[in-house]
Amino acid sequence: MKVDIVDLNAVDAPLLVTESLIESGFAVVENHKIPVSELKELYESWDNFFLNSNPDQYVTDAESQAGYFSPYFAETAKGHKAQDLKEYFHYWPGGVLPGSVEKLTLHYYDAIFNLGKDVMAWLQANSPTTLWQSIDKPFEEYLSRNQTLLRILRYPPITGNEPPEAIRAGAHEDINLITMLPAASESGLQIKPKGFDNWIPVEAPPGSIVINIGDMLQELTEGVIPSTTHRVVNPTGDAANKARLTAPVFCHPYPEMVLSDRYTAKSYLHERLSEINAEALRPS
Repeated sequence: MKVDIVDLNAVDAPLLVTESLIESGFAVVENHKIPVSELKELYESWDNFFLNSNPDQYVTDAESQAGYFSPYFAETAKGHKAQDLKEYFHYWPGGVLPGSVEKLTLHYYDAIFNLGKDVMAWLQANSPTTLWQSIDKPFEEYLSRNQTLLRILRYPPITGNEPPEAIRAGAHEDINLITMLPAASESGLQIKPKGFDNWIPVEAPPGSIVINIGDMLQELTEGVIPSTTHRVVNPTGDAANKARLTAPVFCHPYPEMVLSDRYTAKSYLHERLSEINAEALRPS
């Protein structure tokens, strides 16, 4: 299996994106409306912030899930003993951003949020209508700007002193509806679709955007549109000396959205976050 790269200038691009997402839970798109130069500037500006701007001044309480999180507070993926090798900054609409990156980041957030709405519309228009019988308005109208999180991620260079078994991002699935992920500054993303034993690298050319399905959409569609396990592995050779930057946007619905007979978006999120917190407290 190979994750498809779809040219959004193609007439059948919405169908091709949908087919890739249903097959593997992932798709890669090129020729979107976000200039490659803007993504490059976004990564360079945030890398400078992490290295030179005392990011600790943006630390907030963990409950708010906003601001700066040092490597000490990185997640530990379910079933893993070691924390992920990363630091990150969370932005929610109306939240605080460093002045040096604020204008650039807000422009990026708006653009990729709107692309996320387009993807949601494509999914509904190009998949069986039976998948959407439980919703009473266009799928993209369920996307909540206030609930949608931007995470600026920086994976530091590999020093050789990392804890055993630690990798940049342990195997996991996303909780939300869909994730919009610009191609990272370095490679390392791998997926393991259901029914596959091996990890498959995701080839994402510079400036492209990776789209993946989250658990909420899998719940809504009773597994027809799958949420796929993925991870970020450590680089080797010269690449180990380079940081890896990326800026995923986790598209969440309004909390009251009904996903299934079992869950609303709010109750599903609460259950998953409780599982993550319990895992973090589990003795190693």
